[in-house]
Parts: sequence; structure tokens; C-alpha cells
Amino acid sequence: MEKLIMLSPGRTTSINLSVQLEEVFGKYIKIEPYCLEDDLDFNIANSLVVLSSPRIIKGKIKSLVDRGLNYIIAQRVINHRYISELLDLPKATEVLLVNDRAETTYQTIEQLEALGINYIKYHPYYPGIDSYPRLNIAVTVGEPNLVPYAVKKVINIGTRQIDIITLADIARRLGLIDKLADKLSSQYVNEIIELLNQINDYAKGLKIVSSRLDTIANCLSKAILYIKNDGTILVSNQELHSILGYSSENIIGKNINDILPQITVRNHNKSEIVTIHNNTLFVTAKVIEGQNSEDGIIYIFEKSEEIEKNEHKIRRMTTRKAVKSYYTFDDIIYESKEMEKLVEKARTFAATDSTILIEGESGTGKELFAQAIHSASRRANGPFVPVNFSSIPINLIESELFGYEEGSFTGAIRGGKRGLFEEAHGGTIFLDEIGDASLESQCTLLRVIQERQVRRVGSIKEIPVDVRIIVATNKNLVEEVNKGNFRSDLYYRLNILPLRTLSLRERKSDIFVLANHFIKNYSNGKILNIEQILDNEAIKALYEYDWPGNIRQLENAMEYLAVIWQNGKKLSKNDLPEYIISGSNVSKNTLLLDILGKDMLWLLSKLKNSDGLGRRYLAEFAKNENIPLTEGQIRNLINKAESLGFVKSYTGRQGTILTEKGYAVISLINI
Repeated sequence: MEKLIMLSPGRTTSINLSVQLEEVFGKYIKIEPYCLEDDLDFNIANSLVVLSSPRIIKGKIKSLVDRGLNYIIAQRVINHRYISELLDLPKATEVLLVNDRAETTYQTIEQLEALGINYIKYHPYYPGIDSYPRLNIAVTVGEPNLVPYAVKKVINIGTRQIDIITLADIARRLGLIDKLADKLSSQYVNEIIELLNQINDYAKGLKIVSSRLDTIANCLSKAILYIKNDGTILVSNQELHSILGYSSENIIGKNINDILPQITVRNHNKSEIVTIHNNTLFVTAKVIEGQNSEDGIIYIFEKSEEIEKNEHKIRRMTTRKAVKSYYTFDDIIYESKEMEKLVEKARTFAATDSTILIEGESGTGKELFAQAIHSASRRANGPFVPVNFSSIPINLIESELFGYEEGSFTGAIRGGKRGLFEEAHGGTIFLDEIGDASLESQCTLLRVIQERQVRRVGSIKEIPVDVRIIVATNKNLVEEVNKGNFRSDLYYRLNILPLRTLSLRERKSDIFVLANHFIKNYSNGKILNIEQILDNEAIKALYEYDWPGNIRQLENAMEYLAVIWQNGKKLSKNDLPEYIISGSNVSKNTLLLDILGKDMLWLLSKLKNSDGLGRRYLAEFAKNENIPLTEGQIRNLINKAESLGFVKSYTGRQGTILTEKGYAVISLINI
């Protein structure tokens, strides 16, 4: 087999299931997603096709089956990674269960109830249903676009996944069962344990332990043992039987103290090393606590040689995995009506997976909004990966975003590297300063956004990615499109849900509430509000100032005041930062810096006292001054400066010179 084809009626489902297949089989075979709208141009002679449901076998699929299509019909199960919000619903809550067809809707209800989440009352909803109750909550399996408009809360538990039985069948068809049996079963055991550790009391009755754990236990190369609180053994597997020399009949129902007296650990995530028949084993206990009869302890046994083999991988993963807490909407401080409307709009956007374009001046909190949207979305438990286009050299953008294969270029690390889009899989990627992206990288971005697939540098394999895209810029992208600096097709792809952050000038009533927040933080609680340290004239000056640097500049000012204030003395207007007092030179500096950027001002300053400089000389200056600008980036700066009328470029030795307009701009600021 050369290809594994994922085929479903809809593109979204096909891509999501391809991502799951990629995680399991991507190392061994190329995986491609197809939907019924596509031209099915793959070679059936060298492809194994996974069908998302039996109902798909009709029309052109039926003709392929008749021609000898090698296919597997996937058994689909609830994706238990995303049901935590569902588990928090009170008992007897009534919800709409939303799916694309009547059959899959009722099937999903049956699976949720079979898992033990049967304390919720589900009402089916699908396109074309004759009648349904008007409810405030809807639960959907990856189809939020089908939820009725009047529903106030949407719980998206994600596309139903391919069950382990089907994955094992695929592995057998591909001749990979010996290589993948341990990976498949370990992955499912770990996910089940993670789920059981977080579910609430209502969900403690889930049948997920007895049904699914028993199904997969014998696929493990790691020995596994599951006991009740009283020590009675409920589940074991063949690997454990081989170590002990006992059959299942001699273990199940017995007490662990009789079978394995060596094991003494009874605490969650506690471990010990035991020796059983000359096998040195590392034993970890996973405690499942609650009030249900199936509560108890899961023991996982790992052979010492396997631990040594995986030590480097584990160390690398745990080093990289840092717990991050992202901003939420509760972290956005405001009292103005304008901000209230903006936050409500952003909350609405968070409930979807559509691309968001955030525009606004520097310092207005664009990344704060992006993180808050991520935290309020169904992807909140996934990664939030920020990318700043203004800080990545042009020649590294593709490898940073999409990754690279080993040996693809000089300096590539051994084993290759995942790109930022892959790092963001299952979560949100935040593309900041998108207006600074080169036209070449814009073209590549457009393809990724359309296809939701990435190709690493030096590879021919397409990797499906499931990411929510949020972009931000302080530029007017419509003007950039008109100037030819930004692709119009990319702009329309990004501008699906537009959000414009407000400058501090547009929300002046928030100046004091923000100032009080910052001054309290920077004084460690000694100063509760600005009225405590500023006289009336100083407070008036704060309100009347334009704040060209917005919230970031206000925060800096409060930090300054917290440092210079002394107990018992109020500060006057003359004690404020100079740029607030004069409202002129330094304010203009800040405004120019926000509008033009520090790189542009650096370029103009270098040209100010010269008769003309070429790109190579400017690049040398940048290197000597530790300015992170390459010759290519300087060329882009010069092109932009010329379009603004600040410089004039010539071929040959004369290079680039400052125009009268450029000289006037640079004369306003001291660099």
C-alpha cells in the first residue's frame, strides 16, 4: 500500500479524521483526506480507503467498490478528549443534540448514554427535522454551523473519532500491527485514565472502564492491572499473565495481595520498582476516586529496558511541556460601553472556529483578545501558539511555520523539526503583525489556510492540521492591498470575523480604571488608586493626554509613578513623565514609532547624514549595531519608505537617499 485514504461526506470530518490517522500511521504511509465533492483521483490498486460510515457506499463510491476498492468501514466513537464541559452540566439538563443527519444524531445520543452520560436529556436536531424544543443549550459533534440561531450556549465535543478496533484493523491491513499495537493501546489507556481523573460525580458511572479498557487491555505490551478499592482484581492483560505465569482465570476476582504481594503503592501517581520472576518492573499507580463500585486503582508495569529506551524522548517532552495559563475575558479591564460591546462581540466569535482578523493600534491589547478568545473556545485545552511576523527573518519564515525534514538545509537539526502550525494542532495559532508578512510567505499561508495541510521544508508529504487561526495587525490591510503589499485573496480569507480593538482615545472613561489597576500592581498594593498619589491637576493631565502608545504606554507611566512616589506626598503635574507634561516631542516620538516602526526610523536616521547608502552598507551597519535586520528585510524597508515618499532609490553606487519629506519626518524625533 502506498496511500491511506480517509473518505467522508464532508470535508471537515475528513480532515479531522485524517489528523487522527496521521498521528498513528503518518510515519509509515501517506494519508490523504477526500470528501464526496472531490474528484476521487487516487489509484485504488495501491490505496486502503477508510470510509467514515457505511451509508457512504452509494453512487460513485459504489462503483469503486464494484471495481475492487480495498476499504474499511470505520467504527466511530465519542471523542472523550472534549467532553469535560458536557460533564459539568447539572443533572436532568435538557439539550439539543446537533448533527448532520438523523442517523448520526441518534447514534451519537446512544453512544453518550452508553458512556454513562445519561443524566442529561437529549433532544435530536438535524437539518430537515420537523419540530424540536427551543432550548438554550446545544451539544454538537463538530457541526456548530448547524446549531439553531436562538441557542445561547454551544458545547462542541468535536468530530466523532475512529475507534481503536478500526485502528487495529487498519494496522493489520497495512502489516503494522506488531509495530503499533503498544502505541495504540497505550494511547487509549492514558486518555481513559486522564478522563477518569477529571470527571465529576455524575460521570463516575461511565462504562468507559469496563467496556473500552477491557477491549484494549490485551493489545498492550505493557502489563496492566485494574483493582477495586478492596484489592479485588477486575482487569488484567496477557502481558501480565506472561510475567506471572498465570492464566486470566487464576487472576480475575482474586485479591492483589495474594497475586502480587510485592506491590505496596496505593497512592495516585506514586511509583515503585518490583522484581517478578527476574523481571525488573517500574510500577505506577493511577487512583480513580469517587463513590462508584468501579472506582479503584490502575497499575501500569513498564520493563526497565523500555524505560531506558524512551528516557531521551520523555526528557525532551517534559522539558518542552510547560503549563501555561492564558488570558481570559475576565482579564480585560474596562467600564466603558464601547469596550463592553467589543468584548461581547469577541465572546460571540469565540464560540466558532472561523478565522478572526484583529486590527488596531499598537498597545491596544490585540494578543490579550486573541488569548481570551482561545480560552473561551472549545480549544481552550489545546495549545495557543503566537507567531510574530515582524520578528522572524524572511528566509526562516517557512521553516518556522511549517517545519523541516532532517538534512533539508545547512544547520537543520537532526531528526527535523515540527513547525508552529503542527505545534498548534488542536488549538489556536495567533499570527501577529500579519501585515509584515512577505508576498512569498503570504502565498504559502493562503494554501495552508485553504487546505488545512502543511508540508515541511524538504518533504513531499502533506500533514493535516486542525487549528483555529487568529491574525492581528496594526496596519490598514485594505490600504496594503491597494498598494500591492498584501494579497487580496489572502485578505478575504482572513477577514471572516473582523474585530477592531479600541485606542485609549476612544475609551477615555477606562483611563482611570486601568491606571488604578496598574498602579496597584506596581506598588505591590501600597497604592490603591491614583487619587491617593496625584493632585487634581495631574489627574486632569492624564485624562487629557492622547496616549498614542495606548494601554502599554499608560502601564509604563504607572510603573514610573509607583517608583518615584513617596508616602505622604501627592505628585503634581510636573512630576508626571515628560511626554505627558509637554504633550509634544516625546509624544510625537511615540506616535512616530507606533506608525512607522523602529526599523523604519532606524533606516531614515542612517540616511539622514549621508549622500546615499546601498543595502549592503546598511546591512553592515545593522550587524555592527546588533540590529536584527537582514539585507532582504532592509530591501523591503527601502521599498516601503519609497512608496511613502521618504526616500529615493538609485541603481549603482548612489544607493538610497533621503527625500525632503523623509528629512522632515526624521527631524521630528531624536534617534
